[in-house]
Amino acid sequence: MLITGKKRIRKASKYMSHIAEGEKAYIGLAITEDVSTRLKEIGFDTLYPGESLVPSPKLGTVSRFNANGKSVPEKDKPKETAYRQQYWEWEDWGGNHHSRTVDIPYQRYPRKWIPSPWIELIIVQSGEEKLLLAGPAIVIGKTEETNIVHQINLMLEIFKRVEIFQENLERYEVPKVIKLGWNVLPAGNMPWERFKSHLTPVIDKLSKGKKIIIKERLETVSQYKPDFHAIGENGYRGYIIFGFTKQNIYIFESAEYGNATYVFQGNWEQLSKMTKAEIVNGNHHKHRFVHLEGWKSQIQGLFPDQNDKKIS
Repeated sequence: MLITGKKRIRKASKYMSHIAEGEKAYIGLAITEDVSTRLKEIGFDTLYPGESLVPSPKLGTVSRFNANGKSVPEKDKPKETAYRQQYWEWEDWGGNHHSRTVDIPYQRYPRKWIPSPWIELIIVQSGEEKLLLAGPAIVIGKTEETNIVHQINLMLEIFKRVEIFQENLERYEVPKVIKLGWNVLPAGNMPWERFKSHLTPVIDKLSKGKKIIIKERLETVSQYKPDFHAIGENGYRGYIIFGFTKQNIYIFESAEYGNATYVFQGNWEQLSKMTKAEIVNGNHHKHRFVHLEGWKSQIQGLFPDQNDKKIS
């Protein structure tokens, strides 16, 4: 996944939603011609795998913190007296020159020292490609988000872009999200607006048992690696489209408890404008799978040749 067009980010979670809990990943960048030029500008020499350095603090505020650490004011505490030195020179009435250094008191908030992260940039070989990695692997759910944000911002400051790689240094294939200008299989007042990373607020309103069921359904379909998802525009509680374009299969799965799964072939965009009544009465669906025992087997039957599954 490539992050570009930003000077820095504040939160990393939106860029990590496609990575499973406990999974390792790396923050880095493929070494292209322009990246090679920049690496030599900041002090790299041979660009051989294994070469590493800590970026100079002169490269920017993120690099300065990375190398030197920083102190931040603790504004929840009362101010204290601190001192700064000032050098004075003066000439007396007799033409004699004098000088002294004095300590000038002032009030400020106490300072908390944050040690430098000391993230090293290291060149590694991955197949025929050379990559630049920013620090060690991160572990989703274990590595502090502030550390992930720092690694990303360090790369953005120096290279203006950054990538997120899998543990095996391959790129993630993140499904493209297509926002439709209509509700997807509208069902009264139950459409929904956003996709997977924003699903938690809806699921949290359900009972514990229903939460488990809904999450399991969505993950069951996701494991067959759709190449896109499509969503409606007017709220949460509708259908999400899992698109498998090579197989010409489009699965409409609900984020609400109790609705059936619809499977289509062909013009999914036109079909998605229809209501469920129009779909059923017109027999436009290829399959309609009711959420009962055997539902997983019905979904699996759509992908007889796909054994290597990975949650998208």
